[in-house]
Amino acid sequence: MKLYPTLIWTFTILAFVFLFFSLRTETNQMLYSLVALGMWGIAFLLNKFKPGEKEKET
Repeated sequence: MKLYPTLIWTFTILAFVFLFFSLRTETNQMLYSLVALGMWGIAFLLNKFKPGEKEKET
């Protein structure tokens, strides 16, 4: 599916943007950091559990 790589990159880029905001602002720094962590977590889970791909057994 073409949708998953687009979503993964979108959430990854948003995570970096929110992390940048959290480092630049004095107010709501914790909120921006948690949003960035959540965005990264979503991107990680989307990448790990892509439908149609089975894990290889070693």
